[in-house]
Amino acid sequence: MPIKAENKKLYPKNWKEIRKAILQRANNKCEFCGVPNHIKGFRTLSGGFVKYEGEKTDKFLKEYYPQGKIIKIVLTIAHLDHNPENNNPENLRALCQKCHLNYDKEHHAETRRKTKELKSGQLKLIKEQTNE
Repeated sequence: MPIKAENKKLYPKNWKEIRKAILQRANNKCEFCGVPNHIKGFRTLSGGFVKYEGEKTDKFLKEYYPQGKIIKIVLTIAHLDHNPENNNPENLRALCQKCHLNYDKEHHAETRRKTKELKSGQLKLIKEQTNE
């Protein structure tokens, strides 16, 4: 996923070189689903990917998949342990947006839950009760 401004300081200065090396290792394809980087097409209902082939694809979309939308795949680099400071190549994977979001789903849910608790004061109350 794109690096958030507040997290940029967690990434090393040579991040672009690290990213390039991971993409090369992955042959410029998602390491989970195999979809190529920068290809245009659409996702099917079953999660597959169909390459955009101009008029032929437009006709197919209108006829069989009217809710389909042409997208461009852009590979991102995922930290498997969710720690942007751990840039060991074994911890990094080149993933399409769909696979990256799917991989991070539980981590994002946990982060949202903690943020919600923190904002509501619940986390503070729980911590105060356990420290008594």
